[in-house]
Amino acid sequence: MQGIKIKQEDYRAVVDYCKREFPQEACGILGGVIEQDWGLIRKIYYMSNQKASAESYFMDPDEQFPVFRDLRENDLELISIFHSHPRTPARPSRKDIEMAHYPEAVYSIISLAQKEVVWKGFLIEDQEYREIVVLSEKNFD
Repeated sequence: MQGIKIKQEDYRAVVDYCKREFPQEACGILGGVIEQDWGLIRKIYYMSNQKASAESYFMDPDEQFPVFRDLRENDLELISIFHSHPRTPARPSRKDIEMAHYPEAVYSIISLAQKEVVWKGFLIEDQEYREIVVLSEKNFD
């Protein structure tokens, strides 16, 4: 995948959610469609961080099952798994890499460590990662 595109209002909604969860890591799932090697975000699923930690996250499996059912029922795909880094840069930690079980998904990391929020996307496979493009646009339909 070349990158993901997310509407500006959805981008702001995810960032606002991450800020509300501060100082803990926020997490969630972004569903959408793939067109011409771009993941187009259509739906945000906010998840609970069962670890309630500022340094790691774990999504409750009981919350994930309805999300994957909703994705299937609405002909959407898992495009991205997101989480925040309250005090560290937007790059995968060793634990993020170890816990990356969906090589087809973009792992979005939203850093709140600086005054300006930084959102980066990564493909993670075989303990390696590479950054991809994250575009926030008014509309991309």
